[in-house]
Amino acid sequence: MTNVSKFNCLLIASLVAAAACGGDKTKDDAKAAVERDASPDQYRKRQQAFADSVLNTSKPTAKVVEQLGKGYAIGSVQLRDTIAALAAAAPCYKSGRDADPYLAGTVSVLAHMAPIGIDLIQVQESGTQWTSPAGNLVNACLTTEMKKWKLDMSYGKPAAYIVQVQFKTDSVVIKKPDTAAAPAAKKAAAKKPVG
Repeated sequence: MTNVSKFNCLLIASLVAAAACGGDKTKDDAKAAVERDASPDQYRKRQQAFADSVLNTSKPTAKVVEQLGKGYAIGSVQLRDTIAALAAAAPCYKSGRDADPYLAGTVSVLAHMAPIGIDLIQVQESGTQWTSPAGNLVNACLTTEMKKWKLDMSYGKPAAYIVQVQFKTDSVVIKKPDTAAAPAAKKAAAKKPVG
């Protein structure tokens, strides 16, 4: 066997050994992740901490407006609160939570004010950030829902306004074990006549 053939055999053997070692590391990483998230409460706390970190690192409205350039302004508190209330009433965030129960994010919304009122409301991708791809479902749904919203001139002079709405994971929304059945059974037992 020539030196080149020996070198090629040695190279192939090294690559096979490296690939085999890498596979063991992946199994160890998966095992460590399962041990770290041993209880549902631990997993829930870790997911909520991750969601909070994403919300805290999202671009502020002023940075989004600055990035978009002239012709854009920060929307009023009244406009932000109105859009937040309409977004919360829409089924969009629920559909995203159905895909990912720990979904959280910040949505930047463009509201274009014309002389007749707001004639265009849509999700502005710049400044929109989610904890998972399930946020794309929410964005698409919100863009569809926003076409139905009619807002008058009371929100400002004609301009393109940017507002941000945050959707947070909430321990109240996250399903917990059903303990409501036990109190209902006690009430039913209390209503039975004593005989």
